[in-house]
Amino acid sequence: MSTYGKPSIGWFMLSEADRASANRYLAQLASDGTRDELGFAPIYFAFADRFFPGTSVQHAQVRYVFFVAWAYQELLDRNAGQRFSVDELFDIERRFSNRLMKSVKALENSGISGWTKYLVGDRPLVRASTIYWTALRSWRMASPVGGLKSPPTEVHLRSMWPQLTTRSDGDDGKFLIETLFEGLPNPPPGWKNKTGKLDFTLQRGEAQYLRQKWQVAGQGGTQPLLSRLTEAGVTTTSLWSAEVRGVAVPEERLALLLAERAASLACIARAAHSALVETIRNEERGLSDTRHADAFPSLISVHRETALALDVEALRLETGIDKNLVKFIEALLVWLRDKGSLGAISKVLTFRERDLKDDRAYLVSEKRRKDWRKSLATPLDYRWPVVRNMIDGVRNSS
Repeated sequence: MSTYGKPSIGWFMLSEADRASANRYLAQLASDGTRDELGFAPIYFAFADRFFPGTSVQHAQVRYVFFVAWAYQELLDRNAGQRFSVDELFDIERRFSNRLMKSVKALENSGISGWTKYLVGDRPLVRASTIYWTALRSWRMASPVGGLKSPPTEVHLRSMWPQLTTRSDGDDGKFLIETLFEGLPNPPPGWKNKTGKLDFTLQRGEAQYLRQKWQVAGQGGTQPLLSRLTEAGVTTTSLWSAEVRGVAVPEERLALLLAERAASLACIARAAHSALVETIRNEERGLSDTRHADAFPSLISVHRETALALDVEALRLETGIDKNLVKFIEALLVWLRDKGSLGAISKVLTFRERDLKDDRAYLVSEKRRKDWRKSLATPLDYRWPVVRNMIDGVRNSS
């Protein structure tokens, strides 16, 4: 609301700011479910978006894309020609979220977005509609509207909302509503009810719809690895399995090789970082923790050969990473080839983290080290654990 008491469109930008703020926070803390102190996220996102477009580590339940689409469609049917109402969208999301919450055995790890906020009657900072809108765009579930050549962003859709209707010919003055979701399966019976069972189980028609959409979700409308794996029913534990490579096209197999080697290098760098932080923290606080130091040699042994095979220039061309990350990777590879000690890479890791995090860097800030906790380093996973669940959900639909 403006200072003159007149409505403004500032809430459009506020919604986007909330989304951007939350996404920046998540990107800083978790590119693949772990903190990204050393800035490997650009590599992670480049490969994850290529192999599995539209996916996110926040996508706990794939049926959410339909809940969000049905919510927007309901809102369009309800107030066509009017200004977009965030409050009405929130009410719809709260309605189906409450139904979901009453249908699960346990809320913890249920995949229900924002359930802790809903329990206390508050609004989630990032709603399901924001979390899943990228999927709706990337999978071409959302249609180009308002004269756009591609599906709108969430903010663009809301700003052009009143333009999604045109008055029909004749004297009755009816509105014609643009099609926002072409061919979208119908919502379940009683969708608009406030009570009743609602769950995440994909129906057969919904799963088939997703499989069709995934077939053209790649760059330029091509079939991405996500679709190939779904059609082949491949959900192996490792993304680097022969089964995955077997369904990939030649270009994807080359990208998979680069991704695997970069994943191993990131694992080694993260392991070294954790071992260094652990060592410094022990000295400062009189502790004797050796979990990360003990794991470091074995992680080097497992991943060293794969990491050393990384072609840095090919990685740069494939992912578009900046020169600072390239120099950091080159320094790591020199250290690995020389079989350097943990202390020998300390300065490189400290400079890298400080450049990214300033005085929040763990290798710089004693205050931040005080409450430091970290799981053992693992290779970049490029969202594969999330994608495996998606594929299983689609393949096992009723």
